[in-house]
Amino acid sequence: MRNEVIYDKNGRPDIMAVFTPSELGLPDTLRGRKVKEYAISKYPNTLIDGVPHSLPFMKPAVNISHDEAIRLCESKGEGWHLITNDEWVALGFWSWDNDTMPTGNTASGKSHSHPEQTGTTYEGGCGKTLTGSGPVQWNHDGTAYGVADMCGNIWEHVGGVRFMDGMPQVIPNNGAAYGADQSKDSTEWEAIYTEDGDPVYYNVHGGEITLQPVHPDGTDYDGVKFTDLEVRSDMDVPDKLKDLGLYPADGYESDEYFWLDSDGERVIYRGGGWNLGADAGVFYLGGSSRGDARTALGFRAACVRFICDSDTLDDLDSDKKQPEPKKRSILAPDFIGRIKQVLAQQFQKLYEAAHGGSGRLRRTGRKGNSRRTHQGRSAQHRAGSGERSRGHVRADR
Repeated sequence: MRNEVIYDKNGRPDIMAVFTPSELGLPDTLRGRKVKEYAISKYPNTLIDGVPHSLPFMKPAVNISHDEAIRLCESKGEGWHLITNDEWVALGFWSWDNDTMPTGNTASGKSHSHPEQTGTTYEGGCGKTLTGSGPVQWNHDGTAYGVADMCGNIWEHVGGVRFMDGMPQVIPNNGAAYGADQSKDSTEWEAIYTEDGDPVYYNVHGGEITLQPVHPDGTDYDGVKFTDLEVRSDMDVPDKLKDLGLYPADGYESDEYFWLDSDGERVIYRGGGWNLGADAGVFYLGGSSRGDARTALGFRAACVRFICDSDTLDDLDSDKKQPEPKKRSILAPDFIGRIKQVLAQQFQKLYEAAHGGSGRLRRTGRKGNSRRTHQGRSAQHRAGSGERSRGHVRADR
């Protein structure tokens, strides 16, 4: 993993955390194209002139619906997309494997469990913090290089997963990262099946959520601890549900919540809000209608980068002949590269000075007993409504 400044189609910068497919156990091929890297917004996105950007110490964009988040991310250019559930959960599993599960803004500007960990609140934010303004413990790897704010602060839309009348449906193999139709009537949505060939349903009833192989008799809305999801005795949980963070992996322990409305279509958001306390977390899940926009519901973009014939990472469409590069400077290219390196290093020093991070990656914990394979793993749920129901500048590592 490394941090890199990536420029979108308008030439504007985003600070991204860049991973190879193997680092996160994500597919190395999307729709027949070989993936070089997945670039994930280091910060929840802010809007500048109506365009989302990953930048530190900015107000996170909120009041954005699911479909609008998809549109905004894809408007940044080829390969850009709303972070998928596959990508979000892969980061969560990385944190779990390496004992760096992040804390975050879960108590109006601070961590409920570690109140000495604080971020920078802002006027009108009702307790939300500026992006990346917390300590390194709020990053997915516990260092200044990590992906920030995945626990608490704001709920974040994720693509590629939805529930339809309690049935989980996915666009498989991280297909939502590139060229997928995620509309309500898309034919790309697929159910998840048991070993017996039955589709899985989540039955919300009587204060419990139970996985079962038949359609529920009725509909309801409720939440339980993620680790308290039940399974009917006549079925085994498909590994795919664990891979997608829709059922806790073996041995996972946490207090974050799982909220579901089994009536109609529900698109997904993750992370939890600024005042959820222990209910927030990386594997927190809530659902909403496509048009729902709330004061604590935001998003972040990601970008998939492909191996092209020229092996140039900027060439995201290898089928098109690339024009000759424009001459924008009389400075030698290697000198420009050095300038970019220096800028990246300065970003890093500023971050570490603010948060006391060493920049060293911790690799202790369960890494040697990782459950990940190359392809994956064998409320405030009414977010922000006030309800509560139970180009390329590098900083190489």
